[in-house]
Amino acid sequence: MRLLLGVAFMLLLVWLLDRELLPKTAPALCEALAKGRIVRVYTVGEAGLRCPGVRVERADEQLTEVLRSPPETPLTAGLRSQKGVAVALPVELDASFAGRLGERLARRAHVPGLRAVALSRELALYAPAHEVELTSPEREALGYVARALLRGAREPSVASFPAALRRVERVEVMVMLSRRGEPRLWRSARATSIARALLTATRVARDRWREREQAMGGPLAQKLLELDVEVVLLSEDGTLLNAQSPFVDGSVFAEHGIGFDYRTSWHYVLPRDVQRQGGPSKALAMQLKEQGLTLASLESDARVYRFVPVQLGLSKAPLEETSN
Repeated sequence: MRLLLGVAFMLLLVWLLDRELLPKTAPALCEALAKGRIVRVYTVGEAGLRCPGVRVERADEQLTEVLRSPPETPLTAGLRSQKGVAVALPVELDASFAGRLGERLARRAHVPGLRAVALSRELALYAPAHEVELTSPEREALGYVARALLRGAREPSVASFPAALRRVERVEVMVMLSRRGEPRLWRSARATSIARALLTATRVARDRWREREQAMGGPLAQKLLELDVEVVLLSEDGTLLNAQSPFVDGSVFAEHGIGFDYRTSWHYVLPRDVQRQGGPSKALAMQLKEQGLTLASLESDARVYRFVPVQLGLSKAPLEETSN
């Protein structure tokens, strides 16, 4: 009898510890790891992380020393070369990480070369980011292709794009039309490669302009002469596992935009508009209100995330180029 009571007590203690370490966020955190295909996580300190199919190991001496290096220090090449690997840091680290890379990650900052997988009040999980490498001619060509598609040119085959743009991965690409730095219209699309997302985004942007042609000042083919065309990768940088204002405002930085998935649709605010709308939590609340939703909607049917825009290509306005 005493043995059974002892086992029951230990099970209860483990359950309580799990709830204390990751209250309410464990299922969402495990879901984020599964979505990111993370199969191994190196932890600093006691992370209390347990997810099916995920191997959790303590960070070794070498990795720990890198995390104690200056904030600009990249993570080890060994970690970067391993697919399906992440680093988990508790929000509270010991003093040896103060002002170092580890602290920068623990406070949920954006770190070039890494992407946040999931961010909670207790943990910050980061994995190596896949960075798109394009030559200058390829970037110029990408802007030119986007402009041609907006003008109504026939869509090229995906096979004609550079290999870096055909890589199979879930991405979101935005096409923005702006005049002298002021955005006029932008649309994004999600697909299984940058090339496919670009084709869809240009098609949607072109259709949207036609719908609002009178308000936009005339036919798109004509107005394109005075518009810059920018191709941007909206690179996700972490699912936010808490939607309360203090957490959102402390997790979304100046370089970030903020968005949310709701069932089959998604909505976002670009970095420049986040600040104009009074900060991340206010921008999120405004987006929710526009869709007839509330913060309560985020608890079950929606996912909040942050992202960083990465320019892939730019085609300057022909008239502006000529005048210069």
